[in-house]
Amino acid sequence: MSEKIICHLVAGFLGAGKTSFIQQLASYKPEHERWVILVNEVGQQSYPVESLKAQNIAVKTVLGGCLCCTAGLPFRVALNDMIKDHKPDRIFIEPAGAGHLDNIQTLLQGEFYLPIIELAETQCLLNAKHLNDPELVEHESYLELIKQADNLLVYGEVAKASSLALHYKKPLTVLQGDQGDANLLNKA
Repeated sequence: MSEKIICHLVAGFLGAGKTSFIQQLASYKPEHERWVILVNEVGQQSYPVESLKAQNIAVKTVLGGCLCCTAGLPFRVALNDMIKDHKPDRIFIEPAGAGHLDNIQTLLQGEFYLPIIELAETQCLLNAKHLNDPELVEHESYLELIKQADNLLVYGEVAKASSLALHYKKPLTVLQGDQGDANLLNKA
């Protein structure tokens, strides 16, 4: 491994569509690249592990609590094993919906991982259903995800997402659900 592994942190509240989004990106994966996906517990949708394996994409679920709170042993062991066993070009990390990203970001930018991982801009996926739920858009954990992300992503519901992006001074990308969304992979 001569170059750093690009690491994408894809956050969003439970049900935001993180798994679907990462699977969409996987459908545009360059054939020569090796990818790994680390998932913090299984949400409403799971990854088709066998078909992804055929595309040179490995998936590992880290159980036992929130990655960001533990950002500890289970996460580091899984990450280290995936790097050693698969020698990936890209790593996608899908933390639990209510996760605090700063602990994961700090770990990935720490002295151990700094020589081997390049952390891409952290993406936070917003869901139209969530944006229309007044209780949720005022929930502290929801707002923390937005504050800690570098960029916000949304399918539709542009007005409310734009308002949040403007309030928190975050760039907003309106996803189209097509290959153009894979351009986010070029932003490291």
